[in-house]
Amino acid sequence: MLSESARTTGIESRNIADIMEMMRQLVGKVVRLSVKESKPKTHWEEKVGVIEGVYPTVFVFRYKNRRNVDERVAYSYVDVAIDDVKILDN
Repeated sequence: MLSESARTTGIESRNIADIMEMMRQLVGKVVRLSVKESKPKTHWEEKVGVIEGVYPTVFVFRYKNRRNVDERVAYSYVDVAIDDVKILDN
């Protein structure tokens, strides 16, 4: 769950190009994401992992799931722009 004290990083611009550039700078770094999960996207799940790659429409995030198994997931920059994915301060 996302705690009330968790803060998102300052993405003042919702410009997709700016979000893509920010993600490029995070490649290889450990980050915390808060992601709207489930259908119909009713709760937030916090994940800690590494941004593995940046592509034209998505970025790839690798993290350990609840069973301690590596999992990779791709999120679009639009997900970040509309706040379905939030990058949290570490």
